[in-house]
Amino acid sequence: MTFKQVGVSLLTLVILAPVMTVPASAKVKVIPKSMRGTWVTKPQYNKKPHIKKNMWLPRMKLVVYKKTAKWQMKGYLPSDTGYDHKIHKINAFQYSKDVVTLHGDALFTKWNFLSRRGKKLDFGQQRGGDIFMTRAK
Repeated sequence: MTFKQVGVSLLTLVILAPVMTVPASAKVKVIPKSMRGTWVTKPQYNKKPHIKKNMWLPRMKLVVYKKTAKWQMKGYLPSDTGYDHKIHKINAFQYSKDVVTLHGDALFTKWNFLSRRGKKLDFGQQRGGDIFMTRAK
């Protein structure tokens, strides 16, 4: 290759490189301060009397940080549900119109949502279903 061909190739690369690349968003989505903190929910049962074998959702703890959230099931866990006592981490993916979209090791699906409803935090799942949580004392 001659010097002229190398120059034309470099010039073409410099001009077209910004057009061909996908712009990366340097701004990371942040969870609002009103949603941060420790949130808990009571166990939920199928029917009365409230005994362990009628439990379908154990007590849950959710700790919301600036860019992530960690959730954990607490207490008795029914054997057929597949819950565990591990701490699972989910990351903030998008924040728009008072709803935070979370992606990662989510509860029922790959996507979860956080939003405030008065004094409660709405922890929603991808295909519907909400868990309303109260702030821990």
